[in-house]
Amino acid sequence: MSKQPPGPSLIHVPNLFSIVEPGVYRCASPTAAQVPFLSSLNLKTIVSLTPEHPIKPLLTFMRTCGIDFIHLGLTLWRPPGTEWKPVRDEVIKVTLEKYILDTRAHPILLIDPIGVHQTGCVVGALRVMQGWNFASTLVEYRAHAGSKHRYADEQYIELFDPDLVNLPPPQYRPSWWIPSSTLDDESSDEEGKVESQTVNREVNGMVPGQEGVKPDIPDEVVVQ
Repeated sequence: MSKQPPGPSLIHVPNLFSIVEPGVYRCASPTAAQVPFLSSLNLKTIVSLTPEHPIKPLLTFMRTCGIDFIHLGLTLWRPPGTEWKPVRDEVIKVTLEKYILDTRAHPILLIDPIGVHQTGCVVGALRVMQGWNFASTLVEYRAHAGSKHRYADEQYIELFDPDLVNLPPPQYRPSWWIPSSTLDDESSDEEGKVESQTVNREVNGMVPGQEGVKPDIPDEVVVQ
């Protein structure tokens, strides 16, 4: 009896894997069975946001593929209870400045042990910088966190100050990056154009919406 050739191996996607923006991914720390999936992303950088050391299969994969491993959670970590913030500002600042908003590090993958807390705070801070309202940011955070959501994470995102982050040079910013201030400026410009057009039309003796309407003429003209 002839043996059937082995079928293709199953692809195991890391827990909570998702695309944050083009070239930016997030997930829980991958297991050995999930590491092969990462080869499909053509990663240049993996950023670990917690002090836990990566598993050996992941280290081997990164060395083989020449992927930069940035262990921010190890170098910028602080024991729990030393402050109310679930993640240090330095971790958020460096991750956004040097990796998420700098295409020289792309494609990039953000990881933490369960893909919820530190990663959720970083992505939430990015959404604040992009001008998302808090309700939309919270929906995205809880879609990943589920029952593991934390009030401290949500409070950190709500109170995050975008001025903490210094943007990289314009030529290295991703094409999807449109800061909220730019959107506000564009809106103001459009409003200014409308106001200018309205003034010009009124100066020419026309009122917007009343073109072609004859002016009111009194029935009687009294001459003194």
